[in-house]
Amino acid sequence: MKVVIVGGGEIGSLIAEALHRSHGVTVIDQDGERKEVFSHLDVRFLQGNGTDPEDLRAAEVERASAFIACTDNDDVNVLACLAAKGLGAKQTLAFVARQRYIDAFKREGAFESVGLLIDRVLWPQRLLARQIADIVRVPRAIDSARFAAGRISMLEFLLEDGDPFMYTPLAQLELPEGVLAVGAIRGDNFAIPVGGTTFEPGDRVVFMGTTERMKAVQRSFAPSTRSQKVVIVGGGNVGFMVAEYLEPHRYDLTVFEEVEERCLKLAQWLPGVLVLRGDGTDLELLEQERVEDADVMVAVTDDDGKNLLVSLLAKQLGIPKVVTRVGRPRNRRAFMRVGIDSPLTPRAVAVQEVINWLRVDEVEHLATIEDFAEVTEAIYPHDAVGGRVMDLGTPETMLIGAIERGNKVLVPNGLTVVEPGDHLFLVTTPDQVDALEQWLDEQGTPVPARS
Repeated sequence: MKVVIVGGGEIGSLIAEALHRSHGVTVIDQDGERKEVFSHLDVRFLQGNGTDPEDLRAAEVERASAFIACTDNDDVNVLACLAAKGLGAKQTLAFVARQRYIDAFKREGAFESVGLLIDRVLWPQRLLARQIADIVRVPRAIDSARFAAGRISMLEFLLEDGDPFMYTPLAQLELPEGVLAVGAIRGDNFAIPVGGTTFEPGDRVVFMGTTERMKAVQRSFAPSTRSQKVVIVGGGNVGFMVAEYLEPHRYDLTVFEEVEERCLKLAQWLPGVLVLRGDGTDLELLEQERVEDADVMVAVTDDDGKNLLVSLLAKQLGIPKVVTRVGRPRNRRAFMRVGIDSPLTPRAVAVQEVINWLRVDEVEHLATIEDFAEVTEAIYPHDAVGGRVMDLGTPETMLIGAIERGNKVLVPNGLTVVEPGDHLFLVTTPDQVDALEQWLDEQGTPVPARS
């Protein structure tokens, strides 16, 4: 597959790094010094303007199976995609940061009616806001995801003294029926739990199961059903969208924003939310507003340093859960090492969306488990024989966490029989994706997972 990327910044470099080993990648950027970023990759770099037809022709955009525009400028990304489409690129994707472009390029939207088409418009901030809201909705959870049209759930919990499921080998635990422990993180080490695994305070444990059955796991960690108090520092796009997602539900919401004009707009857009003008790093202000009573602190300014300081202050004030936006993916591990529960980056979420859109392998990448593992979906080959889970010879670092069969969802054990055409929801480490694909090949002729 030939892929042309306009924008050699952090998003462009992450996409190129994910693709260069098995696809022909060309990167266009106006800043010639960025060529050095790609020197260790098998990537063709062109200094040029992604909206200039001559530069696009130099990149052979007419032969591109996919064209991705991911500069920091919405207008450039949109114009580049329209030009690439006109020159013959098969599929185009534009990164944007404004709702109006999402609306304009939706199917049967204003631009399509006049023949202007971009195949995919991606707003990373919206993806991040939705992920944060999902985490907030489950008390004590530090990560959350849903699959199979919401019928399968994954939750990650940081274990504390007094929590359930500790000190006893997994094989002897009485987990709710329809629930599996699919991942365990201790320090910087990830493992797929086995029968002899025991959990301790400080471990981060990932559970997967049917959404209905997972409610019992939620109650085990947070039996209280009282309304949660949520404080959001940063009233930009992400902070606004998190509040917008949460407002219709039973939450006591407060947003801190420094810019007065933005505060007035937020108060108008979010009538059920308390909007306060102020600096979220001002400890005196936080104490004055009794922020220490909050159940969740969400730090989503556009400054990593400020988000880190807000998060550390929240920890000092004793707020149980802290969810933090991290602009640069390379900073994420540093945030975790100082005790931040849920450091999330919109760029990493967006790159995962791009990889799925491109269909670069035989599985669909659904979610990451911190930086250690991921959840993928694959269809068990239609021409395979099938058999019991314990007899399928799956790669060592891989677990079948759930199976979707028609309208049914199964949470398997070793005796569960996998049938041709089953949708398998798998937990594996990124370095095992090739082994997973090989395993699928050995079972039969693989069929790509659905979108």
